[in-house]
Amino acid sequence: MTFSSRLTSNLFLSTLLAFAIGACDQQPGDLGQMTDGDEAQCGDAIVQPGEQCDDGNAIDGDGCTANCTLENQPACGDGILQPGEQCDDGNAQAGDGCTANCTLENQPACGDGILHDGEQCDDGNAIDGDGCNANCTLENPPACGDGLLQPGEQCDDGNAIDGDGCAANCTLENQPACGDGILQDGEQCDDGNAQAGDGCTANCTLEGQPACGDGVLQPGEPCDDGNAVDGDGCTANCTLEGQPICGDGVVQPENGEQCDDGNAVDGDGCATTCQLEGQPACGDGILHDGEQCDDGNFQDGDGCTANCTLEALPLCGDGVVHPLEQCDDGNAIDGDGCTTTCMFEGACGDGVLQPPEQCDDGNFQDGDGCTANCTLEGQPLCGDGVVQPGEQCDDGNAQDGDGCTVTCLLEG
Repeated sequence: MTFSSRLTSNLFLSTLLAFAIGACDQQPGDLGQMTDGDEAQCGDAIVQPGEQCDDGNAIDGDGCTANCTLENQPACGDGILQPGEQCDDGNAQAGDGCTANCTLENQPACGDGILHDGEQCDDGNAIDGDGCNANCTLENPPACGDGLLQPGEQCDDGNAIDGDGCAANCTLENQPACGDGILQDGEQCDDGNAQAGDGCTANCTLEGQPACGDGVLQPGEPCDDGNAVDGDGCTANCTLEGQPICGDGVVQPENGEQCDDGNAVDGDGCATTCQLEGQPACGDGILHDGEQCDDGNFQDGDGCTANCTLEALPLCGDGVVHPLEQCDDGNAIDGDGCTTTCMFEGACGDGVLQPPEQCDDGNFQDGDGCTANCTLEGQPLCGDGVVQPGEQCDDGNAQDGDGCTVTCLLEG
């Protein structure tokens, strides 16, 4: 071999040896370490898309992990499943089942950056405060599906999916409800939303006209809480709950009701005072024969009782037995056992002269010619309560069996 040939051979071997030695000194992740396709990767000291950091080595504990994620803070790609992440496989590679933003691949999901049915937005993360919250609903404007129960919503489960108990329009499923688009009993309308100003209010009452359920107390309504729900103190027909009242749909005879059709409407056979229409009755606001007053209600304490007698005076017919009354059945009707003068029928004081009465002026007042025991005044008579000559006794009545006969002789 010639000198020039040996020189050339030695230079080649030296170069090859230097290359081999350099290769042995390289660390994993050095830019000199090439992969299929000669692509730059984590550890090449260049922050690539999907990397949070790249310090050029594969050493943990120096602030940047071997998979190029920042240490000491929860982050997508750190291999730890954090709240709001669907998955975390410790890398920023797509196509391995978990995307670079830690959402599951190959299935529609909030946070995958793709707007799916039922989502208002999808910005590819699970972070609130950036305009699109973690449940893929728009932030700031209150909206059905944002997971917050707004006025007019019956429920809000944070999605626009039907069949899970809360419909996409934020109404409760499987029960009749205002806002479900179905006209239920007690609703005047139901347009399937909770918007006012479209002819049907959020409480399913027609707009522009006074109505029970519109939240405004109209004449004839004891209450109006703005809904058609029973059990909250005010019924669907705007009557107070928990107390008998005209308009609650229950006939209360003890309160003087002749009927109760559950509304405050006249002209349907039962008046707003719960009296049958077309016939005179106490409580209809019209003074009929036998009534001392009629103020159109069944309330005591307003000057006229529920049975149409004047209050503040002990009066026959007020339902209270006062002194000098034998009975008081609260009406002005004869033939029911108690006369209109509050006397037992067939007895002294009933206004009918019965044997052995000398008189009967229908009251228990002395000094008007006929005493309270139905004897004539101004002359000594058996039964006047005064023992006269010839009388063995006089107990002031015309009753036998009480020790003194009707002829004023001692019994027994």
